[in-house]
Amino acid sequence: MTHPSELISAYLDGELIGDETSKLLSHLATCGRCSADLEELQSVRTAVRSLPVLELPPGLVPEADAFVVPIHRNRGVWVGAAAAAVALIIAIASIVTPPPVSISVDDLTSRFGARASLDPAFSPAKVVVPVLGELSE
Repeated sequence: MTHPSELISAYLDGELIGDETSKLLSHLATCGRCSADLEELQSVRTAVRSLPVLELPPGLVPEADAFVVPIHRNRGVWVGAAAAAVALIIAIASIVTPPPVSISVDDLTSRFGARASLDPAFSPAKVVVPVLGELSE
């Protein structure tokens, strides 16, 4: 029988999905060895998390010393410039765009009426309605 010891650690880390979790829990219900492993891992995790955090003195480990990261402060200038450019484009487009032309129904009929009278596709279609005969008894 294979024991899913790697799944126990993943279970404790919350990395298992529903199907894997249910399979592991059903295995733990029947396997004493894996249940003992789960309890042992839980106690080890609890012990490690209860340890105090120690501050290292500076210079003890040179790779761990903090270093200053410069902050780029001109990022806001670029964001502001981009917003101003977009606002300028919108303003120019609203000035240059002509006002909408209003069209009345009379204008539409005068423009398209002649076409409708000449084009067979615009003529009224014949609709055939079937008539149901009397039902024979």
